[in-house]
Amino acid sequence: MTNIAEAQLIALDWGTTSARAYLMGDGGSIVEERSSSLGIMQVAAKAQLESLTLSRAFEDTLAELCGDWLADFESIPVIACGMVGSQQGWAEAAYRKVPANLADPEFELATVEITPGRLMHIIPGVLDLKELPDVMRGEETQILGAIELGELAAESEEEQWFLLPGTHSKWVKVTGRTITEFSTSMTGETYALLSSKSILSKLIEPTTEIKWDAFERGVRVSHSADGAADLMLTAFSARTLVLTGRLEKTEVSDYLSGLMIGAEIRSVIGHPEEDTAPALTICGNKELSARYTAALKIYGIQRVSELQGTAPRGIWAIACTQGLLQNASV
Repeated sequence: MTNIAEAQLIALDWGTTSARAYLMGDGGSIVEERSSSLGIMQVAAKAQLESLTLSRAFEDTLAELCGDWLADFESIPVIACGMVGSQQGWAEAAYRKVPANLADPEFELATVEITPGRLMHIIPGVLDLKELPDVMRGEETQILGAIELGELAAESEEEQWFLLPGTHSKWVKVTGRTITEFSTSMTGETYALLSSKSILSKLIEPTTEIKWDAFERGVRVSHSADGAADLMLTAFSARTLVLTGRLEKTEVSDYLSGLMIGAEIRSVIGHPEEDTAPALTICGNKELSARYTAALKIYGIQRVSELQGTAPRGIWAIACTQGLLQNASV
C-alpha cells in the first residue's frame, strides 16, 4: 500500500477513448499512475451492454480504474478533466468563454457524487464564441500544466502559442495564463479515415518505421505553391505518385501524413517571416510531436519545445487555486 502521507490528490484525465489516473503527492509529484482504454465511449458501451444507467457505468469504471485508491485514501480530493465533463460524460461542466483565465480561483467546477458523501470535481472546458465556434475539453488543463512547468510568471503579458496534436489538433494563443483564442483542426481523424477507408488506403503497405523522406516530401508539397490549391486538390497525389512510379507503397502513409500536417500548419500560420514566427510548445505524444516539429521547421519555425504528460500538473494547479488542497504548494 502507498504511504498515506504521500497521497494528497486523485487526478483523472478522462477522455473519449482513454482514461489516465494519477495519485499525486506534495508539490504535484506523481506517486503512482495508471492508464486504460476506459474512455467515455467505452463507458457508454458498457452501460448499453449491461443494461446499466450511465452513472452506474461510470461508477463501476472508476472503481475498476482506481477503486483501491478511493478506499485507501478516503479523505483526499478527487478531480478530473476531459470529456468526462461533456454532455456525453458523467456530469456536464459548463464551458468557460474566452478570454479564459486557466488559474482563476473563481470559475466553477462541476461535481458528481462517486460514493456516498464523496464528490468528484470536474474541470470545465473552454468555448470560443467566434463566427465558427470552437470548444476544447482537457486541452486547457494540459496547457496550464505546460505553463506551470515552463515557470512563466502568472502576471506575465507574454503571448505563447501551444499546439496539442491528435485526433482534433488544437492551436491555442495564451497570454500569461489566459487563453485568448484557439482553433481546431480535424487532421488526425481525417488522416485515419483517408488511410483506412478511402481509395488511398488500397495502396498503403504497412511499415514499422517512419519514412521521413516521404513525410517531409508531403510537408513540402503543402508548403509549395501547389499546396495553396488546398488539401482536397493535393491528397489524390498519394495515389497518382504511386501509379506513376514516383512513390513507394510503403511511403504512402507518411507522405499523406506530411501532406495533411503541412496543410494544417499552412492554414493556421501561413508563411511567417523568420523573425516573426511564433514560439510554440507542443503538448503531445513523442511520435506526433516529432512529426509536427519536423514540419514546423520546413515552415521556418525553429523555436519549438515539446512536453509530454502535462495534464496532471495542470490538474494539480487547479486543485490548489480552487482551494481543494488548502496547504499544498502549486
